[in-house]
Amino acid sequence: MSDRSRLIRDIGINAGLPYATYLLLSHEGVPTVKALAAGAIFPIAAILIGFIRERRVQAIGMIVLAATSASILAALYFTSPFLALAKGSVFSALFALLLFGSLFARRPLVFHLAALSQDPEDKQQAETRWQTEPRYRHLMRHITAVWAGAFIAEGSLRLTLIPWLPIAVFLPISEAMSLACIGLMIAWTWHYASRQLEQIEAPESVTATPD
Repeated sequence: MSDRSRLIRDIGINAGLPYATYLLLSHEGVPTVKALAAGAIFPIAAILIGFIRERRVQAIGMIVLAATSASILAALYFTSPFLALAKGSVFSALFALLLFGSLFARRPLVFHLAALSQDPEDKQQAETRWQTEPRYRHLMRHITAVWAGAFIAEGSLRLTLIPWLPIAVFLPISEAMSLACIGLMIAWTWHYASRQLEQIEAPESVTATPD
């Protein structure tokens, strides 16, 4: 499956199906909280199926599962649509905490996320840079901190919009904000990291040039 097809599938499962479920059940007179909880079944099921197929637990998947489950259970217990709608902000907060916490680990989370899309040669190059270049280590930590701040801002904004927007309006806007935040951060990371890596590698190219 191509990256584009995978993205369309994920949007359909995590946004399209929950939204359609909410609209359908609300039209049939199902209470708001229960309609929202029913829609959350699709992303939860997708994560669990992914765990079973890959036979490994991914940190981001666990965060999504925990945030969604906690928000829905709290919403059902307190009969609060606000708590059900806050699951996106809960994920953003938990992911930001994971990013911040990784700054105190041996390697920040962004370093590991970047490795997911690298071939063996690029992974070895990144590992060498990490071991030998302090500026590269600073770059990875700086990008990780910026991502954490961006997710805190995005989650806080979504949380602020919940009381002001109708649920049928908030749901698509919330998902669009999440995708926009990730897209903007990926674009910024690529642009910023490319410039910084050019500066890091510049002395090497000068040294390698014969007199």
